[in-house]
Amino acid sequence: MESVVTSLFDGVSQKEFAAMRVCFKAVSKTYKKGEEIPMPHARVAVVEGGRASLMKTDVNGIRTIFEQLRKGGVFGDVLGYAWADAEFFLIAEEDCEILYIDYEHIVKRCPNACEHHSTVVRNLVQLMSEKTQALSEHLEILSRRTTREKLMAYFSMLSAKAGSSYFTLPFSQTSLADYICVDRSAMMRELKRMNEDGLIETDRRNIKLLHRAASETK
Repeated sequence: MESVVTSLFDGVSQKEFAAMRVCFKAVSKTYKKGEEIPMPHARVAVVEGGRASLMKTDVNGIRTIFEQLRKGGVFGDVLGYAWADAEFFLIAEEDCEILYIDYEHIVKRCPNACEHHSTVVRNLVQLMSEKTQALSEHLEILSRRTTREKLMAYFSMLSAKAGSSYFTLPFSQTSLADYICVDRSAMMRELKRMNEDGLIETDRRNIKLLHRAASETK
C-alpha cells in the first residue's frame, strides 16, 4: 500500500499507516471532477489522490477560494473552518479520493500507547498552526484596497516562498480572481497594465516579479 504523503503522517511508516487506517476506522470516498465535497464535521479528511479547491461562501453569496488541496492536503472543521457567517465546502478539480478519520480516534488515548499515534497528534497540532498562518496571510491580501495591491501582495508572498522572482501560480487565473475576491475581467485588465508598467512579466501561470515591483508593495 502506498502511504499518503502529508504532514499529518510525517514520521509514520507505511506499515504503521496501514495499521492506523484500521485503528482509526478510516473510510475512503471518491468524488468525480466538478463534484462538491462537503466539509466534514468532527472529522479530519486527507486528499489521497486528485486535487480540490477549498471554497467559502459568505452570507452575501460571495465565493472565495481559500486553498488548493493536492495529494496529502488536509481539511476539516476541526482545523478551524467553522465561521458563523460563512459556509465551507470543496470542489473536486480532478477525480479525487478522500480519506476520512473521526477526530476522536486521533486525539483519544491509544490503549497500546503507540508512538506513531502520538506522532500523528503532534502533527495535527502543527497543522492547525500552519492553517492559522495561511489564514492570516490570506486576510492580509484581502485587506488591500485595490486589485493591483491585492495582486502585488499575493505575488510578493509567492515569490518569497519560492525564494525567487520567478514562480508559478498554484491555480488558474479564474481561480486567482476568486482567491483575491475581485472580478475576473477587471483582474485581467489590471494584470495587463501591470505588465505594461514593468511590474511583472506573465506567461500563462508563470510569473516573474520585476525589480520595480518592490516599491509597489511597501
